[in-house]
Amino acid sequence: MKNVRIALLGLGTVGSGVVTILQTHAERLRKQTGTNFEIAGILVRDTTRSRQVDVERSLLTTDIARIWESKPDVVVDAMGGLVPTLGYIEEAIARGCHVVSANKELIAVHGARLHALAGEQGVGLLYEASVGGGIPVLNTLAQLLNVNRITRVAGILNGTTNYILTRMEEDGLPYEAVLAQAQELGFAEADPTADVEGYDAFHKIRIVARLCFGEEVEEEVGLREGITSVTAEEIELYGRLGLRVKLLATAERTKAGLRVQVAPTLVPHSHALSHVKNEYNGVFVTGDVVGDLFFTGKGAGMLPTGSAIVEDIVHAVRGITFTPETAVATQAVEIKAGEGAAEETGLEIAFFSLKHKDERGEFSLLSFLSGEAGVLHGVETVKRNGQTHVAALLSSHDRAVSRAFAHHIGATVRFRELLAEPAPGIAASPVTIG
Repeated sequence: MKNVRIALLGLGTVGSGVVTILQTHAERLRKQTGTNFEIAGILVRDTTRSRQVDVERSLLTTDIARIWESKPDVVVDAMGGLVPTLGYIEEAIARGCHVVSANKELIAVHGARLHALAGEQGVGLLYEASVGGGIPVLNTLAQLLNVNRITRVAGILNGTTNYILTRMEEDGLPYEAVLAQAQELGFAEADPTADVEGYDAFHKIRIVARLCFGEEVEEEVGLREGITSVTAEEIELYGRLGLRVKLLATAERTKAGLRVQVAPTLVPHSHALSHVKNEYNGVFVTGDVVGDLFFTGKGAGMLPTGSAIVEDIVHAVRGITFTPETAVATQAVEIKAGEGAAEETGLEIAFFSLKHKDERGEFSLLSFLSGEAGVLHGVETVKRNGQTHVAALLSSHDRAVSRAFAHHIGATVRFRELLAEPAPGIAASPVTIG
């Protein structure tokens, strides 16, 4: 029986999940693959601290040199971050090791170059766990791209922000209160910036864009907006209009070319993504042949992420890898403006806020919305905390006019995009993976 030696970089939540699965599913893995998977070494910061899993103390080391001395066949990046991780991964590839990573920042920023290095060495670079945790997003997209031209991928790719938005809606609480609750429950980090400002989701959608469209997306090129500006009043008014706010990461072909963004987006209650709640993730994919597909499940956690990593280890051993010669990204069709473009709604919600006692301003605003602004349907109003808030569904070309009028009456206004309705036949209630 073939023996494969695995080195783990990191033994936190993700690394512990990998160890747990390799231990509890060892017999199944041997039977399914004809391979014995052996942990050769584990790089940690402190060899004396208590662990979530039971491992031989002799496997733990703080010295990367000992990892290389263990002669691994596969190196698993469960560390995260860029430093010193990037150097370790480059060294692993140079030594002829397959690399499996859950590190979305590393793959988003350096993935193309690492693919090239892996191709030169004839080894695999796999990273299913970097995007959807236990949801098989990348492998599914890779299979679809053999036949389909993907026009849009829209997903809830961050469980922390989805939990916060769900609780704000269902409990009627402000952002700050729900964030504190999420931190107490362990759904949010002590420093939640990467999640709530959209960095985490943006790393993930950059990886998806490279795979589906063959283009590198620099961070300053795409739009990235988090959820810190979303208010309870907004959420209430959107609900009355049959909409739910979600932090969506989107990569799509448009008439102008490729568009990649992360932003709070309004999703109709009829859309499957609207029903992805709490810490769950969901991904909605549109292909020119297959049509619309929807996946949902836990996008993080010890066992879901560990499962994706172990699957990638098996793929690496079987030779199912993405190198520059076989990577889907290099086979992606060049994007031309307007070609295979995703459907655009041309609609958005304008959310106005003005002083509670400004009755004249409120009357002027409502008159404006019912007349000059060209409201298609739906205007909702709520008065709370000394302010009047108004949400209205507008054509997106009215943004400049609406902003100018808001300034004229001393109101503030923000705009939220509206996701297109799903195609017929896509269920509103999701089918859960995992």
